[in-house]
Amino acid sequence: MTTSPARIDEFRQKISWCEIKQSAGLYHSLLQTCVEEDLGNTSDHPVWRNDLTTSVCGLRGNGSAQLVAREPFVLCGVKLADLLLPIFSCDEVEFLPLLSDGHFCQAGDLIGTLKGAVPQILAIERTLLNFIQRLCGVATEAASFVSILEQEGVELLDTRKTTPGLRIFEKFATTCGGSFNHRMGLFDRVLIKDNHLAAAKVKDKNSLRSFLTDVTHRSSGRLVELELDELSYLEAAIEGKVDAVLLDNFSPTEITRAVEINQNRIVIEASGGINKSNLSVYAKAKPHFISTGAPVHSAQWVDIGLDWID
Repeated sequence: MTTSPARIDEFRQKISWCEIKQSAGLYHSLLQTCVEEDLGNTSDHPVWRNDLTTSVCGLRGNGSAQLVAREPFVLCGVKLADLLLPIFSCDEVEFLPLLSDGHFCQAGDLIGTLKGAVPQILAIERTLLNFIQRLCGVATEAASFVSILEQEGVELLDTRKTTPGLRIFEKFATTCGGSFNHRMGLFDRVLIKDNHLAAAKVKDKNSLRSFLTDVTHRSSGRLVELELDELSYLEAAIEGKVDAVLLDNFSPTEITRAVEINQNRIVIEASGGINKSNLSVYAKAKPHFISTGAPVHSAQWVDIGLDWID
């Protein structure tokens, strides 16, 4: 029995914040929309001046406000201020984080401090909190899945079921909770599904084996994964030289049988119909990974307060 599949480590990918900073094209327009929805269209003066309440109240000078955890959660998003402040033209404010992404916060923990021009702090506070509260919720939900899976030595993968426009941030959030990233999009991994097979007129094991052999030859070394909905096709998939199979809507018993047949030759991922209530049962079947979009689509915003201190 092989110790582990040859390319399993390539499934253990986690996007870094450095990679996010280098991918501004994926989020710059989103952040610009955040400015416009809170402060209106840009004008010939710094956009934060469009905050009507702050202007009418005549608020000026410098101050400080702290982000404070109101409940336990996994932290994510402490570096978002670095992206938001320039977009909001808040060049007289800095965010000083006190904790790192991935830290498990308790109620009352100080996350960081916004310090600088009062009008600018007030202009950016809501958008910053919205992002961090959302991403902490995703990280926390991912961590709850990981805590169940790790008892059986199974690892978590996220999915492309993300909020449109927020994928890069939500996938980063799942990693803060201990998940690994599945493919970012349609461009970075081959994942063959039912419709691909139907379009290629694959109708039996022999045609599947032949089709997969051609695909893996043309893949130029990229990971190739096949979604399976019938256990009887597993051996043909392995013989077709795919790197992984995704067992879609298999029962725990069927997954266990697939693991036995596979003998660690390729990566086995299980998905479909898996949620927190049955997660431990599926984990006991011992696939290498379980993938689910639940940490993103089922996450609840966490409670974070912004307390003025100066």
